[in-house]
Amino acid sequence: MELTPQQVMTICKGDIEIAGYFNALLAHNRELTKTVESQAKQIEKLEKRVQELERQLGQNSHNSSKPPSSDGLRKPTNSRNPGGKKGAPKGHEGKTLRFTQEVDEIIEHRVTACTNCFASLHSEMNGNYEKRQVFDLPAPRIVVTEHRSQVVCCPHCKTRNKALFPERVTAPVQYGDGFAAWTAYLNVYQLLPLKRIGQLFEDLTGQRPSEGTLLSYIQSMSKVMIPLEQTIKGHLAQSPVLHADETGLQIEGKKNWLHTVSNVKWTLLAVHPSRGSQGMNEIGILPHYSGTLVHDCYGPYFKEFYSYLHALCNAHLLRECQGIIEYDGHQWAKEMKGLLQECWKLVCEARLANRLLSEETLAHLSNRYDDLLVQAQKEWAQDNVRAKTGPRGRKVKSKAANLGQRFLLHKEAILRFLHDERVPFDNNQAERDIRMVKVKEKISGTFRTKLGAECFARIRSVISTFLKQDIPVLSSLTSTFRGQFSFCQS
Repeated sequence: MELTPQQVMTICKGDIEIAGYFNALLAHNRELTKTVESQAKQIEKLEKRVQELERQLGQNSHNSSKPPSSDGLRKPTNSRNPGGKKGAPKGHEGKTLRFTQEVDEIIEHRVTACTNCFASLHSEMNGNYEKRQVFDLPAPRIVVTEHRSQVVCCPHCKTRNKALFPERVTAPVQYGDGFAAWTAYLNVYQLLPLKRIGQLFEDLTGQRPSEGTLLSYIQSMSKVMIPLEQTIKGHLAQSPVLHADETGLQIEGKKNWLHTVSNVKWTLLAVHPSRGSQGMNEIGILPHYSGTLVHDCYGPYFKEFYSYLHALCNAHLLRECQGIIEYDGHQWAKEMKGLLQECWKLVCEARLANRLLSEETLAHLSNRYDDLLVQAQKEWAQDNVRAKTGPRGRKVKSKAANLGQRFLLHKEAILRFLHDERVPFDNNQAERDIRMVKVKEKISGTFRTKLGAECFARIRSVISTFLKQDIPVLSSLTSTFRGQFSFCQS
């Protein structure tokens, strides 16, 4: 409370000198009060900033939407129980070599002398055999096929006639289709750089195609796969449930985006400079798709010109709930995480028993979901939020408030797996389909050309589809390069 001059004189009993000292002290106190208030505001601002930075530094693939590839050298949590049996987990179907009736070579090891009395056994022809088989790889070698085109002069009209070489035999000396298939297999599936592929060929066969030749094989393989890519698009367009995702991709040092649309049997990968709806539309599936699309909460998927139903990836939401638990201590996030996990457990049990959840169970879960969000709004209203900078834009919200608003806005898409047995809990299918491209980037750094990235995406789409349908990869690539492969129409 500010004192008036009359009050000061009254307190000082009219002594002017004491009143002067008193006023000086009051003025100094006012300055100190302003300083403290200013520092308190600055401390509050810095505390919010520190909290934001701690959250950013602590974010990983377990408590945010960041991918596992961003975790760096952090040691992952071991999910195995200590002290248990080493080896594969329970339920893992093991594989072992089996005896075969078709052997290429038989080597007999005969007994020459008795191990007890040392008598000669050379003349003994009878006896049983104990068999052991060794499976081994033969030493690789080049098979050279010489094509001869007969040249004959017609005895009647003297016309010179020459037989045609096969269509794919175009040069006096060239590599065969096997080199092309192996190059695509090693580069796009096994992710080896061209230099190492050339070295491997030289080590195995003594022949080393140039990197330019290997690159031409990749481009030729991509070209012959265009019909297969169209087949993949046709099947995906008819699928009742699809998965979609996108990830950044460096091409010529600039950021582009790799989009994927897939399901359990088919994979489509495509490169585009745009991450948003422009890139999604040019792939050609989503603009006309009317099924259910599983995706994360990226805004362009919700554009009004798309007619598909939405199903959100709950694995993303669980990780973000974990981040709110760790850094904000909100009880609603912990309970929401538990509710989603409980919902999925109930759905798994119901699907295993080939039944649907009852209407009473669905209503109960839905009501619990709504009640949690009522509680959540009270909690996130107490969050410290950084000050808004600039007059434009939306009001700044806390991380918890942004996550809570998503739960409010997209309840139907989040809980769609409860009502539709075809819809999974997460978007792991798309993330698995796109993951190997990030491994390719880590090995090679960047794609040198857009054409190279497009070829990789198309070939990887087909190889991923081979793997999903248990189609042998290498032999199918050879057949594809020769124009002899097509997907079954089932």
